[in-house]
Amino acid sequence: MINCPKCGIENDEDSFFCKRCGFPLDEEVENYNQNNTKVKNRKNKTKVKNKSKTKTKVKYKDNSDKQKGKMSFFQSFMMFFFILLSICALGVAGFLGYYIYQNSNIEVPNVVGYTYEDAESTLKEKNLQVQMIEETVTSEDEVGIVIKQNKKAGSKVMENTIIKLTVGILDTKVTVPNVEGLTLDEATTLLNKNNIKYEIEYETSDKENNTVLNQSIKAGKKIENTVTVTITVSKNENVETNNDPNQIPETPTDNTSNGQTNSNSQNNN
Repeated sequence: MINCPKCGIENDEDSFFCKRCGFPLDEEVENYNQNNTKVKNRKNKTKVKNKSKTKTKVKYKDNSDKQKGKMSFFQSFMMFFFILLSICALGVAGFLGYYIYQNSNIEVPNVVGYTYEDAESTLKEKNLQVQMIEETVTSEDEVGIVIKQNKKAGSKVMENTIIKLTVGILDTKVTVPNVEGLTLDEATTLLNKNNIKYEIEYETSDKENNTVLNQSIKAGKKIENTVTVTITVSKNENVETNNDPNQIPETPTDNTSNGQTNSNSQNNN
């Protein structure tokens, strides 16, 4: 009888394979044990490797799932925040656009040719501000009248926009002419023509009587039309004059072109 080295059951001596497990009975027991040990070692190693791999994979999957969960929540929050911010920005932009449209919808009226008072009243009714700019004019018809405006009529502006109005004024300055060496009549005529106030003083001189010796303000200088120019006129020693200081001089020359009376102390010889 032959015992099977694998399962230990008895087999006939002429049997080549175990009747129970089919193991070849002609193989030596030592070879079987070695082979069997190798197979077992291989299986154990494979199991260990598989176990370690399985554990590593499980841990990796758990971490990634948690990280994905966190990222998805953060991303969702950020997306909601940006959507809310976009809605707020659109709302603010819409409000500002409507406000600008409403306040930029004021049409500027044409006030050229109006008096400044009428132009100011018209513009303020439109909720617009007014600023006056003076400009010298030669025509009295343009005095106090709006000559031009900085914003064109019909243009659209915002509320409280400043509209600059150019208003005509007369030049109150005059240029002093040269009257030295002229006769008194010639000098007064020239001064009246230039709208200059004047007064006359006499001075004893050997020059021809009633000749202008000098003037208080130099020729060519610009002065206000309210300033008085004094002209000194020669008085010959041989001419009899009234030395009574209490006597009122004769009627002075009237500067009608200037609308003002000039004090002319003139004696008729």
